Amino acid sequence: MHNNKYIFILCFVFAFFISGCASQVEFEPLEPQYKLAPPKDSVLAEYVESHKKPELTGVKTLADGLDAFIARLAMIESATTSIDLQYYIYRNDDVGKMLTLFLYQAAERGVRVRILLDDMTTASYDDGWMVIANHPNISVRLFNPSYERHYRGIAFITNFTRMNHRMHNKSLTIDNLVSIVGGRNIGAEYFSANEDVEFGDLDVLTIGEAVDDVSTQFDTYWNSKQVQSIQQLVPANDINTNLELLIQEAANYKATLASSEYYKRLENSSLLERLKNQSVQWYWGKADVVYDPPNKLKASSDTPILLDDLNYFFNQTQQRLVIVSPYFVPGDAATNAFIKGVKQGKDITIVTNSLAATDVLAVHAGYQQYRQKLVEGGVKIYEVKGSPTEKKSSWKGSSRSSLHAKTFVIDEDMVFVGSFNFDPRSALINTEMGIVIESQQLAKDMVAGLTESAVSKAYELAIEDGDLVWIDNTDGKVIYAEPGAGFWRKFFADFLALLPIESQL
Repeated sequence: MHNNKYIFILCFVFAFFISGCASQVEFEPLEPQYKLAPPKDSVLAEYVESHKKPELTGVKTLADGLDAFIARLAMIESATTSIDLQYYIYRNDDVGKMLTLFLYQAAERGVRVRILLDDMTTASYDDGWMVIANHPNISVRLFNPSYERHYRGIAFITNFTRMNHRMHNKSLTIDNLVSIVGGRNIGAEYFSANEDVEFGDLDVLTIGEAVDDVSTQFDTYWNSKQVQSIQQLVPANDINTNLELLIQEAANYKATLASSEYYKRLENSSLLERLKNQSVQWYWGKADVVYDPPNKLKASSDTPILLDDLNYFFNQTQQRLVIVSPYFVPGDAATNAFIKGVKQGKDITIVTNSLAATDVLAVHAGYQQYRQKLVEGGVKIYEVKGSPTEKKSSWKGSSRSSLHAKTFVIDEDMVFVGSFNFDPRSALINTEMGIVIESQQLAKDMVAGLTESAVSKAYELAIEDGDLVWIDNTDGKVIYAEPGAGFWRKFFADFLALLPIESQL
């Protein structure tokens, strides 16, 4: 009994000590760095120059995982001046390793590479990022990092308010000529390379006017006080940072690509062929890049955040609003606003994950408290099925599919694509970004695609005798309980719904 008491006291003192050390850390200001002017004589520059339209932005949607990854690799391969990469998650799996190889090869060609990552998921990767950052043409910075690199769990608990604030932004910009913006992180499950789970996601490949705004957004974060370099955080003598190690690892990994089934599928990508023969079809229109300030939690009340832009965006709805969000926790205000919109004659449709498909049970627990009221109020809700009906895009046929795309369509006129989930965390805690494109053809095609997918890949929710039911429109079958979800999954979702955690979802 006494031993347990002493252990508790030691743990408390240790946690207090870690907290005190973390709060006292101060860093020298990093040297500001900014976007480089686009090259004028590269193949990519000549392509963009020959296609661009004054004051307009061209976008190519990337819904297929293979296309989304091959677009990234092809753009990196074409870089001659600069690469700016910004992500929430960057996994050390085959996708992450392949992308890192291409970044390293670009740096070897003399391209300046800036890598900006949220620090939440970099645990255990410090050694790798330190080696990479040792390349003279590569810089690595981390957003809102843990100052305690070995005991992050304790540091998170003792400094929860700061550490709970994450950078969820996702962008990749090449030579300040082309950007990819959307919902994908860097990991196998986002690019059809994971046979256990596949995320249905969406990015847009972007050229034209908006690209420079994406670069400005990147610079805003890169030079913010919320960011430190990997070298500031990790003592150099803790890790072998010899560049020869990176060179050898890059050579070893490159040698394995010839036998990689996934790499062979990338080489056979139809998008790769269209990129080579310059036959990509672009949607053109006015576009705005919208994003949160890096210091979102401490921003003054008169500082605009992304939620302000989206509220303005939603208020433009005259006839139809479609919201696609994997995590959907609207809260009372938005729920009432949607129902009011329906009463005014607007068609409002929500597409989100079913309980069987979601990868975050707590978020579904928050969502399920609002869905019946929404359906009763006339809002159309579709929940994506947990098992894919089509497996052609997955590696060997994934056993589970999950929606991860974040896109909103208004009146078949405007489209938002970005990182913003329709939940309190995206609205008020994490930083987010996206692009709003004014293009009737893009909006029309996206609504048509979503409508088709809703029939084959989602359940439509309805009310029968006062209760929610799920309709499978492929065969007209009515399901009276959460489809595809087992007892324990339902139990834990119901249990989590009882907890006062909605503000963190």
